[in-house]
Amino acid sequence: LSMLHFNLLGVFPPGGGGGGGGPPPAMRKTMPLKHITSLSALSEMADIMEKEEARATTQRVATYESQNLDVPVVIVTSEIAPYSKTGGLGLVAASYSYEFARKGHRTMAISPKYKHYDGLTYVAEAKVMVADREEVVKYWHKHEGGCDYVFVEHPSIEKDGGLYNSDDGREYPDNLFRFTLLSLAALEAPLILKLNGKEVYGQKCLFLANDWQAGLVPLYLCYKYRPNNCYVESRVIYVVHNLGYQGQYPHIKACHFFGIPELAAADIGLGDSVNLCKGALVCADRVITVSPNYTKEVQTAAGGFRLESFVKAKGDALRLGGILNGIDDCWNPEIDKNIEKRYSIENFETGKRFNKAALQKAVGLQVDERAVLVGFVGRLTWQKGVDVMVSILDWLMKDEGNGVTGHVQLIMMGNGEKQYADALRGAEGRHPGRVCGYVGFDPKVEHHMMAGCDLFLMPSRYEPCGLPQMYSQRYGTLPIVTATGGLVDSVKDVALGCDKATGFHISVLEEGKMKEVIYRACALCLQAPADFKKMIVNAMSEDFYWPQAMDEYEKSIDQTLSDPSINRS
Repeated sequence: LSMLHFNLLGVFPPGGGGGGGGPPPAMRKTMPLKHITSLSALSEMADIMEKEEARATTQRVATYESQNLDVPVVIVTSEIAPYSKTGGLGLVAASYSYEFARKGHRTMAISPKYKHYDGLTYVAEAKVMVADREEVVKYWHKHEGGCDYVFVEHPSIEKDGGLYNSDDGREYPDNLFRFTLLSLAALEAPLILKLNGKEVYGQKCLFLANDWQAGLVPLYLCYKYRPNNCYVESRVIYVVHNLGYQGQYPHIKACHFFGIPELAAADIGLGDSVNLCKGALVCADRVITVSPNYTKEVQTAAGGFRLESFVKAKGDALRLGGILNGIDDCWNPEIDKNIEKRYSIENFETGKRFNKAALQKAVGLQVDERAVLVGFVGRLTWQKGVDVMVSILDWLMKDEGNGVTGHVQLIMMGNGEKQYADALRGAEGRHPGRVCGYVGFDPKVEHHMMAGCDLFLMPSRYEPCGLPQMYSQRYGTLPIVTATGGLVDSVKDVALGCDKATGFHISVLEEGKMKEVIYRACALCLQAPADFKKMIVNAMSEDFYWPQAMDEYEKSIDQTLSDPSINRS
């Protein structure tokens, strides 16, 4: 990511309404954003007490009765909020740790100890072999919210820069070594750690291995532990959060480095490289992606990144599924402390009108109830479709007498490539009081945008799951999304009719199609308010919270534990 900084309002101050160019510089402060790969990493999460309060008031409950609540769940992840996070993985791993414990599983979440974390207790150490060398890993522990958080310490793990890259953006040369240690330490932990005065987790566990950094867990389970009559009853689910990142390292002598037989080396090899994701796909007892539609996409050449045949083989063996991530309980306009006026599905018209005016005033847009307020939050990159957005911006702002274009305002918040950041600044200058371009990110502003905008734009070229389009629906802000990945699963297109739809699909991401869909959405808001309100009610009625997702995870766990384990030896 480029070293851009966000000039923004820390807290919305009085004044600034009706002017141009956004808030005055004196009211803005700077937030560095290096080492962040997704702005979702900076989103807030409810604490345990807030989650419980939210669920008590909304009666948000799971409906599926698990058959295996007595089986411990061990979450293996390279990042977990609030301790470490660069993107959505850290948030999702944190949700896993809370949700599985809340369901009744004894739950362990194991992750690297990248730096000093308050409140940890040293509990044990273990010796593991990497590249024919004995390495000592130390375990640190904290019990919170029913979960055992375990952090792995080793001299290679703690760095001065980010989790995976140095300050100059280069990947650490020993990442393969670091995450090999993580997988081995994670597999030893249930066998040796006695936590909270209890016995060890034991040899029957469900491992949830996340992305390539934990991709060796399935491989070692197949080739190191099960052949030695260990973890025979355990199973491992490999969760693909983004298949575009695979953990590929060239010219590694796999048998020597990992201490595995030749068949295992073949399972993890791809071309002249080891590929940790491929090894996990082959060896996992089940593979889950973060949305049903993304599961389809990764079985194609366009979405599989050379691994589509291995994903498809999992599907042919009925060991493949897709589950939409849930959203955190803090994303609820009824209890949101960040927005100007809370509201529900019963009084959203009043609530959104108030929040819209407050947002317009705070960011320096003209306070105009009749203007369609469109928002965008995301990285300023080609992948997020920012190039197409920028190309239609002047068209959207020009009043051509059709009653739609020229009656729109736009707030874009994000960081990324300089060309797009400059384009935002330029658009703000050309259209004062009607365009606000924030180069950076503030989580409170994101909440304000969800509550105050009429439409939310998310034209990603590639989006395995996506969370903002789910947030926006909960707040009655209708999403305009590209028909890809989890955006398809979570947004019901207007083609279904206003009685069912919750948003708008852009079938092909190109300038003409984006203009067509945005025009239709804005026209509906301006010229058919009754139909637009029907869609808002539909959107606010959707349930994207974690209890629903957990029902699907529990079904997958039950199926995985009932199936025979993968046997590769």
